[in-house]
Amino acid sequence: MIYFDDLEVGSAFLGGECLVDKDEMLEYNRSYDPWPLHVDEEAAKHSPFRGLVASGGYVISLMYRSSHAIYNTPQVTWAFHGGVLDWHAKFPLPVHPGDRVRDRLTILNKRPSSKPGRGVLTVIHELTNQESQVVFTLEVVAMLATRA
Repeated sequence: MIYFDDLEVGSAFLGGECLVDKDEMLEYNRSYDPWPLHVDEEAAKHSPFRGLVASGGYVISLMYRSSHAIYNTPQVTWAFHGGVLDWHAKFPLPVHPGDRVRDRLTILNKRPSSKPGRGVLTVIHELTNQESQVVFTLEVVAMLATRA
């Protein structure tokens, strides 16, 4: 178990690599965000992205998938305590079918909580593609349990 006390500001962790599967992406996009640039190949060719792109929700799902290799495996589990307190997301570049993405989580700040047994972490997730370009960032403030 990884507790608040175990993490240092500046520490970085790499998640697993995820392939952006075209069929999976299209299924998600059709169900939850069916704009033409997400679901219609012909229409997407005429968009500023010149082809199909993943919806924001699907990109967030890929970040979650990748990040589970950091904090939720049979070998390592982070002691999350409660929910996310704050969220700031950015999508600087599109994600395309066939891309390979990976999460890098960095501890930006930490402080004890006003409630006993908890600490507050600020982390940033940076999802990068196969060319090491950042395609998504998510700054999160969350609580972790402290050691007893």
